[in-house]
Amino acid sequence: MQDKNPKQAHSRLFKKGCLVLTVFIFLVLCISNTEATAQTVVVRLLNGRTGKPIPNNRMVVVLLRAATKQSIDLTTNQEGDVQFESVGVKGFQVLSLFQVGCGEQVPGGPQPVYSVEEILKKGLITKNICGHLNTEPLRGKLLYFVRPAHWWELFKQ
Repeated sequence: MQDKNPKQAHSRLFKKGCLVLTVFIFLVLCISNTEATAQTVVVRLLNGRTGKPIPNNRMVVVLLRAATKQSIDLTTNQEGDVQFESVGVKGFQVLSLFQVGCGEQVPGGPQPVYSVEEILKKGLITKNICGHLNTEPLRGKLLYFVRPAHWWELFKQ
């Protein structure tokens, strides 16, 4: 059945085309937004003795890309978390200011490198010789155990 008025038929076709285009753009935005949030890595700073989060602590995260390193200065929130986008990042290093890692780094040795892929798949927990806590890895998070630095340790860094 053909419309008697070609302008109305053209208008209906235009509206359908706009609807299809709008739905397509919406789906593309949803998919790209999901990919961006899936690439977020969280580092949770925890007291190795008590297991409690350490809020308002400065950390430096060194992002290791294919050919470059990028340092970002972050401050933990109330849950002891910092987060960063890991697109193009293979691994990273964590430096906590005024805190000392609970056994992850060999004295005088290089900083450990944490795998972004492993953290995103299953999560990671650093070694903790400061206390005896039972923790499980959390997908997308690195649980980083530290203790407060002694005054003489601050001068070594």
